[in-house]
Amino acid sequence: MTEEEALKIVNTLLDSTFGQKLNDIKSAIFLETWKGRTYAEIVNTLDYDYDYLKQVGSQLWRSLSVAIGEEVSKKNIHTVLHRYHQPLNRMQYRRESSRFNSTPIDTFKQKNADSQTETITSQAIEGIRWTIHDLDILPNNEWTHYEIVHGELFVAGTPHLRHQQVCGKISRQLDIWSEFSGLGITIISPGMIFSEADSVIPDVVWISRERLAQIEDEAGHLTGASELVIEVLSPGIQNERRDKEAKLKLYSVHGVKEYWIVNYFTKQVEVYRREKAQLILVAILLGNDEITSPLLPEFGCSIRCFFPE
Repeated sequence: MTEEEALKIVNTLLDSTFGQKLNDIKSAIFLETWKGRTYAEIVNTLDYDYDYLKQVGSQLWRSLSVAIGEEVSKKNIHTVLHRYHQPLNRMQYRRESSRFNSTPIDTFKQKNADSQTETITSQAIEGIRWTIHDLDILPNNEWTHYEIVHGELFVAGTPHLRHQQVCGKISRQLDIWSEFSGLGITIISPGMIFSEADSVIPDVVWISRERLAQIEDEAGHLTGASELVIEVLSPGIQNERRDKEAKLKLYSVHGVKEYWIVNYFTKQVEVYRREKAQLILVAILLGNDEITSPLLPEFGCSIRCFFPE
């Protein structure tokens, strides 16, 4: 395989996974690496700072790891691409990479019968632990958002229209109470950064004014837990696992006091509250059930108010 062929394969992989090909500096690093050159040698060729080249190179190998489904590095790039390039072995290679305790990226486009939105979900690769700094390698656009939970990367496309309607209706009910009580504010889709390996974008949060003053950073991100977090389920097993398992554990560990999981397909709400230092399921609300919260004195409404007719 020539270096031009290898570069073409890499760009095809990244374009199909992220909708973005290598830029000039990453292309140059890849080609020099393909020739067997070290970063110390590449510095002389490209006239860039050594640490900068290593940082950009690290981002390149991580993005390739996501696109291919196993850890990729300078040392194994030849082996991985040659194996992946075999047409008859490509699908078998992806299947077999899930064995031997190595979890491949499970990247897929799923279309629900009730949804025209494409959702992409990514699982962690063993040996790859994502941090907020790695998000710089990923395309930045209004149609995709990235979350990291315990070092695992989740990628999601634009939510379904009904998903957005539900978020708006929930926010409106909380806003009405908040404006009346003056105790806090409702925020839709805030950035919530707990650590370098835990960064999420919940659908809706309610936060007291005192708490907001403590955890809002200069960029407008929340650097700790709000009192109430609400997630509206998107279709798909992976999305359900993220909200009901990964995020439930994350919010529990970081001190969220109450967590609502809203399902607009079944029109039900699961309510979790903090008991003995963890979030425990305390109610599943349906139909005309009223939702209240000890966090929100005198707040109450039928959960029907959360769902469009």
